[in-house]
Amino acid sequence: MQYEIPTLPALIKRTEADFERNAPDALRRSDAKVGARALSGAVYELYGFQNWIARQSNPATCDEAMLLVWAEWRLSDGRKPAVSATGPALVEGASGALVDAGQLYQAKDGRRYVVVEAATLVGGKASLKVRAEDVGVMGNIEGGTLEAVTPVLGVSSTALIGPDGIVGGAEQESIESLRARVQAAFKNPSKVGNAADFVEWALEVPGVTRAWALPRWMGPGTFGVAFVRDGDPDLIPTVAQVAEVQAYLDIKRPVTAEVYAVAPQARPLNFNLRVTPDSTALRAAVEQSLRVLIDDEGGPGATLLVTHVHAAISNTPGEADHALIEPAGDLVIGANEVAVPGVFSWM
Repeated sequence: MQYEIPTLPALIKRTEADFERNAPDALRRSDAKVGARALSGAVYELYGFQNWIARQSNPATCDEAMLLVWAEWRLSDGRKPAVSATGPALVEGASGALVDAGQLYQAKDGRRYVVVEAATLVGGKASLKVRAEDVGVMGNIEGGTLEAVTPVLGVSSTALIGPDGIVGGAEQESIESLRARVQAAFKNPSKVGNAADFVEWALEVPGVTRAWALPRWMGPGTFGVAFVRDGDPDLIPTVAQVAEVQAYLDIKRPVTAEVYAVAPQARPLNFNLRVTPDSTALRAAVEQSLRVLIDDEGGPGATLLVTHVHAAISNTPGEADHALIEPAGDLVIGANEVAVPGVFSWM
């Protein structure tokens, strides 16, 4: 049974009653009324403090500062930090010319990128490893060119961004995401290499937002771990990002287990429907509800039930009725696929 903390007026009334009961007429002849209010206020503050302590004792309800303490204790790496985007930039010029580490390049919109490692042009070309100066998703750039902030002798001032872009920048992990990971860690205390362990380990890599374990991926004794990065321009990880997760899993995995980091294929899901009352606002709200449903239930090997699609639409605030033409039935997601929103068409 839940304990209900009395309100401050109730405490004052109770204390005044105690004074009256133990010393009749005292409240009219002395400052006992003031004393009752002061005492009740102090007791009420103690109740509040005890309630605060109770909330801090559970990572599901604690404040941000205490959650960070829980995370440092329960998670091996604590809260995931913000990271800068990295990637290659291709330059041309005279063979033997040197681009020093620290050389700055700038995008047309003003974002700047610094060369991480010195590179010498061979055959008139070099691939520079660059890192965004801005930490987080701000540094992600999918393609285009960069201009040298200061000229480099014998090297063209224009650098071409590599085909995979300069990506991987991620914001510091949100508090609610951290809270979910801490709760999951308590629900799965053992670290023996089961499915929940592999998912937890993958989610410890900065930028990874969702992950799924794929048992027996390459046969007995093997695990696949599919993952996505919702904060990137493309949620499907690049080859370099797969290699990063693979390296981390190799450190964490039991010696008897073979684990494979997997970049799933995007499976677009199209929707054709009618909503009542029809409006731009309601269409946007329904679309958002379906996007949330896809994120929650569209992982590798899952089946997105059409009844859940109907429920997501019906539970959207403002919806009175709807007709769903597509999909006509349940949607089965392949073991190497992850569902993503496709085309929304409206009748």
